[in-house]
Amino acid sequence: MKPFSKIASAIAVGAMMVAAAVTGAAAAYPERQIKIIIGFPPGGADTFTRMIAEYMQNKLGVPVVVENVPGASGTIGATQVVDAPADGYTLFFATNGPGANAKLLYPDLPYDPLVDLDPVIRLGESTMVITANADQPYSNLEEMIAYAKEHPGEISVAHPGYGGLGHVAMEYIKREAGIDVNIVPYTGSGTLIPDLLANHVQTSSDSLPSYMQHVEAGTIKFLAQLGPKRNPMIPDVPTVRESGLDMESFIWYGIFAPKGTPEEAVKVLNTVITEYLQTDEAKEKLAAMRIIADPTTPEVLRQTQTDEIEQWGPVVKDLGIVIK
Repeated sequence: MKPFSKIASAIAVGAMMVAAAVTGAAAAYPERQIKIIIGFPPGGADTFTRMIAEYMQNKLGVPVVVENVPGASGTIGATQVVDAPADGYTLFFATNGPGANAKLLYPDLPYDPLVDLDPVIRLGESTMVITANADQPYSNLEEMIAYAKEHPGEISVAHPGYGGLGHVAMEYIKREAGIDVNIVPYTGSGTLIPDLLANHVQTSSDSLPSYMQHVEAGTIKFLAQLGPKRNPMIPDVPTVRESGLDMESFIWYGIFAPKGTPEEAVKVLNTVITEYLQTDEAKEKLAAMRIIADPTTPEVLRQTQTDEIEQWGPVVKDLGIVIK
């Protein structure tokens, strides 16, 4: 063999070895710690995130940590994920707000949830609820509206953050019912509920899971649920539509990754998380939190985002809600 041929052969062999190494590295995902960012403080959806992280860690054999990055209705956390390397090692646990509605509410939002976040899996959904401190004189939404009309400005309604579904839904109810109530923002369910229990705020518009233990303890009561029909997990609670207002909505949960995350990583993550949500343990824990697990493909999560924006876009524009 000529010297040139030997060199060419060596180069070819070397190239194949590098290609094999690269292929092997990709196939080995994950090889190091995975971080899941959630844009809310501990409490509420944080519990759901940590359940998933624990299973992922046990199944994948790498550390999986959850980092709370609260602020601006989850959009600060989302921005950190968007700016992270698209390698499958930084994920975002999202709800309707940072995962869709932020696009409608923040004119200077530094990311587009439909462009800059790759969907990994839609985890499931839960019911939005209107609740009240148990000492309040009203026991359902109709009674609350009547009380608010007789006592304008006396009721404070809390929500877990600007731009979230709890905020937008309450602004809509306030306008449609023609009531004068104070709408008060918090930085998550975990910061809201102590003030509701202490009667610093009288009512809240939030997601269901964080409230069950308090309802069961008799310190908080449900006034209405916002779903299109009664959630079988709280069958005695009337819907907002049954209470006389033409509105419906629900909260969904999903996991995203930075734009351009490798398909293989997305596939691994979707498979492992789907496996967990189908276990009896997950179903039992989520049922106690009143969350309905419904793992789907990335494409379904993307469609969920699109549907959310199409539903609430006209409402947000009509209400004139802009967050700067």
